[in-house]
Amino acid sequence: MSHSPKPATLTDDVLIDQIEAGKLLNIPPATLQKWRSTGEVDLSFVKIGRAVRYNTADLRKFIEANTHNKMRVNA
Repeated sequence: MSHSPKPATLTDDVLIDQIEAGKLLNIPPATLQKWRSTGEVDLSFVKIGRAVRYNTADLRKFIEANTHNKMRVNA
């Protein structure tokens, strides 16, 4: 019986490919590729030979750094 590995989550601390990273960020993998090549977005990645991987801990940091809250006005 073959077992499919469970998809990584943001609570894991693992290296994942750009397809999985795109799913976790809800963006196309091609966007990650563009960001890497242009440097327009500061998102860390790991190169292992020709393979590109993203650490889920870095994805969490990226999300936190790009989360904006509206200020509440107390009534």
